[in-house]
Amino acid sequence: MLLLLLLFKTIQRLPDDVSRKANLDLGLKSITIRLLHLNPQKEFPNGTRREKRVKGYRYVLRRWSRFMNIAGIKVGDTVYFCFDETEQVLSVERVVPHVSRS
Repeated sequence: MLLLLLLFKTIQRLPDDVSRKANLDLGLKSITIRLLHLNPQKEFPNGTRREKRVKGYRYVLRRWSRFMNIAGIKVGDTVYFCFDETEQVLSVERVVPHVSRS
């Protein structure tokens, strides 16, 4: 299991470790998203796409704004992810809301 801490911005790129463990380089596919931080929990498939970069490719989730809305994630939030390689599930375990400094 892989635990990731991300400071959310408008970037929709999947971390390289997740892309590698999901074998996206072998073929694009949907990834199951599990929202463990919600009550009740939600689960849904989310498509992926490949973008060319200088050296190779990067992989991103499709319909990023839909994912953020369903998960209740806002720009600047800190999100704790876990990717289960066996089940091929990306779980959002916790979302810490961004607190702006005034």
